[in-house]
Amino acid sequence: MSDREEIEALMLAYCRAIDGGTWDAFRALMARARWLVEGEAPAPASANNVIVYEDGTPRTKHVVTNIAIRVDPEGHRAEGHSYVTVFQQVPGDPLRTIFTGEYFDSFAKVEGRWVFTERDIRRPLYGDLAKHLKDPRATFPATAVSP
Repeated sequence: MSDREEIEALMLAYCRAIDGGTWDAFRALMARARWLVEGEAPAPASANNVIVYEDGTPRTKHVVTNIAIRVDPEGHRAEGHSYVTVFQQVPGDPLRTIFTGEYFDSFAKVEGRWVFTERDIRRPLYGDLAKHLKDPRATFPATAVSP
């Protein structure tokens, strides 16, 4: 598998971990990384902010598109950029788009494997996050999300 393919698989594993409610996998993916929103770390409360439903998931699908990956010539660091659209369907509600934005990622090759070193969520557009996050302002800037 090429470096680009490994990095793209890592980007998609992030989405599967959240959508599948596999929080141990999510923590492992982000163990060496800074997770940012518009260049700033979210409030500590964001670590347990996702609403989990009876099936053990947040009932979301993260769809990543427009993926661009640049690996440095030495093959030790890489930058990634993608668009993200998050859909959600909770019991009793129709399928809806709750979020769109862009991921700006940094990666490093550690012991022969690519890892996230940073994921910055930028240029967000918000739908109704009330059934996804306990407190949207804990994760996203208070000025961008209505209470």
